[in-house]
Amino acid sequence: MGEEGDLVAMRLARGCRCFAAWLGGELAAYGWLSAEREWIGELELEITPGRREAYIWNCVTLAAHRRKGVFRTLLQAIVAQGRIEGLSRLWIGSVRIPAERALGPSGFLAALRVNSTVISGVRWLKVMPADGADPNLVEAARKVLAVGGRPLRLGTSLRRSRPRRH
Repeated sequence: MGEEGDLVAMRLARGCRCFAAWLGGELAAYGWLSAEREWIGELELEITPGRREAYIWNCVTLAAHRRKGVFRTLLQAIVAQGRIEGLSRLWIGSVRIPAERALGPSGFLAALRVNSTVISGVRWLKVMPADGADPNLVEAARKVLAVGGRPLRLGTSLRRSRPRRH
């Protein structure tokens, strides 16, 4: 798991689960699943999945296995396991355009579009409903990304950057 290998034990201890794809005895990809509050490092926000929901995060396909459908297969396996366990909704975010092509075929619908930048220690977020998103899905996404007990605000916001390893 490269530079995050030291975080694995801590993640497992707090109840996160790791899913992995292996090809020929070699790790090809991995991703994490959390049913509790989790930090979204790219946005510096917490997500708190609701009852019977979970968040898929930190999915990585190792360089030698990219563009071979490995991520899509891993994602579909996580979704299938979620169904077996009775989860009613899985949340996922994407910051990689090629990976986004796997989301729709795996049953995911875009809820929000978020632009995020850090400039001089300040996090700038621009949050918008995704094109054509169901308003109920947008509201649900805003609630799981609540800040200070209030649904995530649509529009632009600025706050001090607070990166952390998790």
